[in-house]
Amino acid sequence: MIINEEFSRSRNISVSNFSGGAEGLPGGACGLLAVVGDFSLDALLKAARCMQYRGRTGAGVTLKSLYKDTGFFNFHIMFRSEDKISELDEVLSSMGLRILEKRDMVQRKFYYAYDLPVIMHYSIVPPSPEEMMYREHIQNESEYIAKVVSRFNRQYIDDARIFSSSRYNGTFLTAFELKETIDIYDIHQFENSYYDACLIHLRWPTSQGRGLWWGPQPISIGEIAGVHNGHLSSDMSNARALEQLDIMLTAGTDSEAIFLSVAYLLKQGYSLEEIEWVMCRKFPQELCAMAPEDKERFDALMADPLLYRMKMSGPATAITLVEDVVVGFTDRDHLRSFSVGVNDKVALLGSEQRAVISAAYFMHEELNMYDPEAGKIIGFEVKDKKVTKLDYGWKKHD
Repeated sequence: MIINEEFSRSRNISVSNFSGGAEGLPGGACGLLAVVGDFSLDALLKAARCMQYRGRTGAGVTLKSLYKDTGFFNFHIMFRSEDKISELDEVLSSMGLRILEKRDMVQRKFYYAYDLPVIMHYSIVPPSPEEMMYREHIQNESEYIAKVVSRFNRQYIDDARIFSSSRYNGTFLTAFELKETIDIYDIHQFENSYYDACLIHLRWPTSQGRGLWWGPQPISIGEIAGVHNGHLSSDMSNARALEQLDIMLTAGTDSEAIFLSVAYLLKQGYSLEEIEWVMCRKFPQELCAMAPEDKERFDALMADPLLYRMKMSGPATAITLVEDVVVGFTDRDHLRSFSVGVNDKVALLGSEQRAVISAAYFMHEELNMYDPEAGKIIGFEVKDKKVTKLDYGWKKHD
């Protein structure tokens, strides 16, 4: 992907090259690392690079609360062609969004060094509550933003992608390695900024979606972001459940269905235990061992035709950020590894122990380490850098 011509082609990439070209997507396995609490960004980035061997290309970083004091929504948008920017700005305006400011997120020198799309930061103000209600029958700003971003990404999938659309969080990704992603966005500039959680992902998703610039994670829509390792045999079932709830996939990967399902279940007030039951189904022998009242609750959940489709079948580890809550879990067969390290200051979650241990080492933190059992969910809440481990009965209350 590095180019040597005098001038970069990157401000007008063909649809074919934008989706992988003749080379397609490389093999490998996804690397995941997440942290909540009071931590060093530099230490976390350094630790995540130990997973680079798992997959050569595709990397991203989500920083929670990076934009917490801006007072507007922060869109990160990639445009396949510079010629499309003005046209798609008009589309955003037609959706009721007001563009306060826009700027290039990447220094010019990187457009000469890499075949990049045009990557811009937009400061966005949503419509008034009355206009949102008129347009979409929605009064909540975050819900409205998620709705129109999903629509934009589906309709203009060949030309652009809004890959970060939060009021508070920022996601940064490229089709390259983590080191290059860090350099292209100068992520180290945020070391002294405010943030209280971070998600890092290395490599493409297993399901190709739209390819090079559509696949890299974290996948971020509004206040939801997630990273995933593995491949789901249930991806079509997951997507059908979300479609019936009028929740549309935009990146086109199996991973996105997991993150949106978890966000839906949290916002509907299901407990962590109930979310675990929905996503990571019980084996028959486990059902026989359940207490009668738990078995009755489980059966009631499985009787719901939509919840029944929200299973996570196949080898997978997933970590999802929904507002102030981070949850992580593996498939019920434990075909993907998952490690956790915690103390009273931070909680680290990763796809392999050495990444978590490396982060603790670079942060000079001593952690209690463990690997959650197969199919078990773990959750943390973070507010103002303070971390709380959530018990099985915890439910989200708006």
